[in-house]
Amino acid sequence: AETMRRMGEASREFFTTPPAGFCSEPLASPRGCLTVGRIDQHEALDKVYNRIISVGARARYVDREEALTLFPMLRSEGFDKGVYEPDSMDIDSNLLLQSYSRGAKARGAKILTRAKVSGIEKRSDGWIVMTAQENFECDMVLNAAGAWVDEIAKIAGVTPIGITPCRRSAFTFNGPEHMDASGWPHVCNVDYKWYVQPAGEGMIGSLAETVPVPPGDAYPEDIDIAQAVYNIEQDTCLKIGKPLSAWAGLRNFVADKNPVCGSRSGEEGFFWLAGQGGCGILTSPAMGQAAAALMLGKELPVTQRELGIKPEDLAPDRASIQSS
Repeated sequence: AETMRRMGEASREFFTTPPAGFCSEPLASPRGCLTVGRIDQHEALDKVYNRIISVGARARYVDREEALTLFPMLRSEGFDKGVYEPDSMDIDSNLLLQSYSRGAKARGAKILTRAKVSGIEKRSDGWIVMTAQENFECDMVLNAAGAWVDEIAKIAGVTPIGITPCRRSAFTFNGPEHMDASGWPHVCNVDYKWYVQPAGEGMIGSLAETVPVPPGDAYPEDIDIAQAVYNIEQDTCLKIGKPLSAWAGLRNFVADKNPVCGSRSGEEGFFWLAGQGGCGILTSPAMGQAAAALMLGKELPVTQRELGIKPEDLAPDRASIQSS
């Protein structure tokens, strides 16, 4: 998903140097990301390395000894080498969302909850969006409904883009006793059967599964949590026991796994912001800037253009995601 990686890189400066007044605390903190594999998986590790450097980020290969220094709980017999991304960061998603909300409200935006859309109609001078609370007249509609974007499109009489919501679960557990894990990187195996990373005083683990499901509330499946615990304990020395908490969310993809932003010919005024996969937080600054530019008929921001991103790479009518 080349465009997705580039949008992530285009967002980096926002997280490291937020706009003045956007938030009172840092949005991002150093973490690092380590991907490990066996010697027979060197081609997969090469792909990870090449994906990282393709957008100008730093990465290096590490041997078993250095990987164990970075993440001491790995089982040395389970891998031979790894790829380490030193500039990978943790994003404070709660602070980010609160800051987005505060900034939007300060500029006159209204955030309505429990306002289910019952109808969307195209009028000669714009659109009308109908809800149980009230109706809204507008020049343009931005469809940013996540797993429900195709449902919204159908209500508006617009052709769906073929979104596929996919469930992923995660859980928290206590870190190893008598060890300070706070500086350890995010770590996963190259075939993505698990990942773990420090979180506060404990750790987060996941099966890294991608299970297609209908749009709806997502809940973790016991079998997925159990499989994740097993996989992690097979490849690390971590003893998880019973997870402290568990949850699930939806990652939403179109066919080519790249994000969607823009409108289609013949559907002027109806814009899409969708298909961010598991990178919605990571790409949110760049995707928001792209949506604003395209809706106002402007060029994409210079940072995105310098990374080679073009409107047609994001367009909902690009050939690689056309519905059959």
